[in-house]
Amino acid sequence: MVPRLCFFHHKLHLPLLLAGFLWACATAHAATDSLANAALANAVTKKPVSLYDQLWGLPVFYDEKKGFLTRFQLYGILQIQDDQGWSDRGNFGSRDREQDNRWGDFEVRRMRLGFKSKWLDGKGRLDGLIDINPDFNQFYGRINILFFEYAFSDALTMGIGKHQAYFALERTTSSRETLTIERSLLTDMLWTSWYTGVWASGKAGKYQWKLAAYAGDDEREFTTFHGGALLQAGLAYDLKEATGLDRASIVFDYQKATRETSVKGNTFEGAPAPYLFESAMSLNSSWEKGPWGFYTDILHGHGRGSQGNVSGIILMPTFFVTPKLQFVGRYQYAVGENDGLRLSSRYDRLAPNITDKGHGGEYHAFYLGANYYFYGHKLKLMTGVEFVTLSGGGHGGDYNGVSWSSAIRMYF
Repeated sequence: MVPRLCFFHHKLHLPLLLAGFLWACATAHAATDSLANAALANAVTKKPVSLYDQLWGLPVFYDEKKGFLTRFQLYGILQIQDDQGWSDRGNFGSRDREQDNRWGDFEVRRMRLGFKSKWLDGKGRLDGLIDINPDFNQFYGRINILFFEYAFSDALTMGIGKHQAYFALERTTSSRETLTIERSLLTDMLWTSWYTGVWASGKAGKYQWKLAAYAGDDEREFTTFHGGALLQAGLAYDLKEATGLDRASIVFDYQKATRETSVKGNTFEGAPAPYLFESAMSLNSSWEKGPWGFYTDILHGHGRGSQGNVSGIILMPTFFVTPKLQFVGRYQYAVGENDGLRLSSRYDRLAPNITDKGHGGEYHAFYLGANYYFYGHKLKLMTGVEFVTLSGGGHGGDYNGVSWSSAIRMYF
């Protein structure tokens, strides 16, 4: 294994150089956007205006404090990554993904382009984003988001349009700001997709709440009203003052899906793919103090039909060694009735000789990675190693594997 890893180390220079070139081109039209992570935001905003600030500020075409239109900017995301995996079922990697999702052996994980804008003295928000096909044979892939929100007050913000159906800790966190290269197994199993709907959220003292109702068909543009409905509710409590931490919160999320809810609708090739769970729950928490962070999520999904119930826990400690270098660990444990778990389709399921289509009953995964922030989450390098085991229950689907992933991620 050591010679192979050494080979990959040299091989990684190519995607980094390529991605660096793409970043240099893209940032000629790049925009500024606030960082979700306060520590990273402070690291950027407290410094004098830098080259990064200047480049990321170029596509802010309009910016005023008051007025009908207060801000308009371009918005783009580019994420390129490489994975090399070894398992008792055979070797695999990003090279095995579909050709139209790759540049050579490297996967274009996300490539999106759109706009962000603020209206009505900054209380209104209109954002749009499309997926771009990496092979450029057809530039346009689908509408990722297109929605309008209005903040009546801190107590009430309402929105309408299409966006991600946020659920659980890792899916509530944007892909621009995730701390691991890929999200956890149960998070992805219980997540649905991008839907057309209405939602509301607000604050009341130390509580935050959210409610959402979506048409349950995942379509390339907007709903065709052939996919039932998806309902979500969430309640959070802020423990910052009680604990003396920089950040401390506990969140409960609940999700209910009708039988017709799909994760691949009529406007995609092939038959609609049904969502496999009647309901799902998440109890997650975030704790931060200085360079330290600790995040948890307890998840449960109630299966529909032959899909068994699934449950599990995620533990994720983090530590900033320097203001730019962060170490991240993650442990996942999950169980599924009737072999209700399934290996991740991103990479593990690419291993040859997978039995029972990658299904199993008990799952463990250990991740150790490092992130280097050139400009906060707006430009960062990520790398991580993950060890995965899945028991196959009564179908002989045991799996043991390790994968090493590296990525460059940027947005403007």
